[in-house]
Amino acid sequence: MTNLQTNPRAHADEAWKYVLNVYFQPFMRFFYPDLAEKIDWAAGYEMLDQELLKITSDSMISTRRVDKLIKVKSLDGQHCLVLLHVEVQNTKDKHFGQRLFQYFYRLYDLPVLTLAILADNRVNWRPNHYTKEVWGHPVCHFEFLISKLLDFQGQEDQLTEMDNPFGTVVAAHLAGLKTRSMPEERYVSKLALTRKLYDKGLGRDAIINLYTFIDGILTLPENLEYRYNQRIEELEQERNMEYVTSMERLGIKKGIEQGIVQTAINLLKAHAPTALIVKATGFTEDKITALAQSLNISLQPTVQ
Repeated sequence: MTNLQTNPRAHADEAWKYVLNVYFQPFMRFFYPDLAEKIDWAAGYEMLDQELLKITSDSMISTRRVDKLIKVKSLDGQHCLVLLHVEVQNTKDKHFGQRLFQYFYRLYDLPVLTLAILADNRVNWRPNHYTKEVWGHPVCHFEFLISKLLDFQGQEDQLTEMDNPFGTVVAAHLAGLKTRSMPEERYVSKLALTRKLYDKGLGRDAIINLYTFIDGILTLPENLEYRYNQRIEELEQERNMEYVTSMERLGIKKGIEQGIVQTAINLLKAHAPTALIVKATGFTEDKITALAQSLNISLQPTVQ
């Protein structure tokens, strides 16, 4: 009998936002180790999400990417803005480089380094620059650093053995791409990745942080999610320790949902069209209308 089950929509954007907020330093050490060595981590760093939102126009808002702006201090005492972009959409974006350049020039008064993580499923799509020409003459050329998650395919076993949490993050994301239309295979991958967290002997906070990412990326149909939760409870009983309680699992899901609500709020404040907010969040138009009314924000019509 053919299995007609489908996986529910993954919450990749929210999962990436969460893990970048928690693990920015490990992120830099995993993807850009040479740059990480130049940062004065003892001086701390500052997330500037609201400042990034202020410079974002309607045309720069996308439904399948994560943008972060982080202020860091280098070991030589200079301040720098790290513009971090995670692209998770599955269709080619011919305006990708232009959009990153728009961010760059709006922040031009400060040193800005643009980094892009390409988390899509297109092997040959690797934009790394933007050039503007007038009458065939280049008038500006902008480059940014990229890392392609598909390049880590085949290294999943090594990734999950790493001490750096982004080994698990990348392995989970790759599993999400591979099992997008295969619920049973996704269940097996999700269970194996979660079991690995326990096998590595991670601390409780680390397990909860990575569990949150895995849960957001590897969403399951209700019956498989129930089976997965049962197996996790059995796993914890075997170890005689409850790492993630049932209430915490519920709280994690609620937190992901709250992240989606916050995405809707940010888009409403940025005056994004209703249709775009529907795509970004999966909410109905009625729900978005009610949210806009509660915030006293006027909805923007969809451009025909």
